[in-house]
Amino acid sequence: MRVPTSRWVWSGPISLGLLTLALLPSEARAGKVAWLDDVVRQVVRDAEREGQAVGRVAERSAGHSAGRLFVREADEGLESLAKRSDDLARAARRVEQPSEALLERKFGRLLRDEPEAMRTFGALAPAEKRLVVEMGETAQLLARRHPGQAEELVRKLGVEGMTAVRVYGDDVAEVVAKEGPEAVGVLRKTGRGGWAFFNEKVLPNKKKLAAAGVLALFLADPDKFVDTAGVATQYAVEQFSKAGLRLAGAVGDGAGRGLESAIGEALAARGIDSAIARKAGIGLAGAGAVLAAMALIGLPIGWAFRPFTWPLRRAFARRKLA
Repeated sequence: MRVPTSRWVWSGPISLGLLTLALLPSEARAGKVAWLDDVVRQVVRDAEREGQAVGRVAERSAGHSAGRLFVREADEGLESLAKRSDDLARAARRVEQPSEALLERKFGRLLRDEPEAMRTFGALAPAEKRLVVEMGETAQLLARRHPGQAEELVRKLGVEGMTAVRVYGDDVAEVVAKEGPEAVGVLRKTGRGGWAFFNEKVLPNKKKLAAAGVLALFLADPDKFVDTAGVATQYAVEQFSKAGLRLAGAVGDGAGRGLESAIGEALAARGIDSAIARKAGIGLAGAGAVLAAMALIGLPIGWAFRPFTWPLRRAFARRKLA
């Protein structure tokens, strides 16, 4: 019988070892997401147990599904999920950076008397810890507001939907759960103003808009349909008319939006990007337009400043009399 050489003796174990190393990252990622799943499920059930009589909770618990909550995210890592969550929060200007000590205290309040869970939590990266706490706190809120329905809501929302609930409030939960990632996209691109337009104008007419191809246009670029104040644009009026729908309260033309866009771009180029600054810029531009119109028709520009200079003139007159 031929004795195998050392090359063949070691090639099998080495190949197996390399294969194991190659598989470890994905398994580790899946393990972390599965652990997050278990944490959120436990938080939901603890919150329901606190808010309901014990007998009723037992009945409700029997109806909990056994499937995973974060099914869509099963192949992702906590770190990438944390980045996506932060991106959405950043769009709403709601990014928080709590200390690790604070995160550990918050996690301890979510899962009391769970030393093994605390050890696992302690080994996570800071961004992963933040995501776990945020998902747990949001799940706790949903469990208290929607007892017996929270697990199904979490499953439909996913991590981004849960982040939207945390950032914008739990009143968006049911719509995001029903409409899916497209609804999260509307929030990300337009904020609360676009969300109101989405709920009041788009969703009630969803079938007509879809048939006319307008729904797809809106979901792809909702900020073309609504301005920062939540008012429908002229583009929205034109697109809705294709579906046989009339928009009440829309702007009369695109001039206002064009001016706002131009001012917004000019301010952003100088590092100023806020709604207050844009509104102030629009106000100054409007005042300039009034002064220009007065000059064109020959009216004294000083008339425009009389409401502001009149108290000063009276004060000086009284001083002279004294």
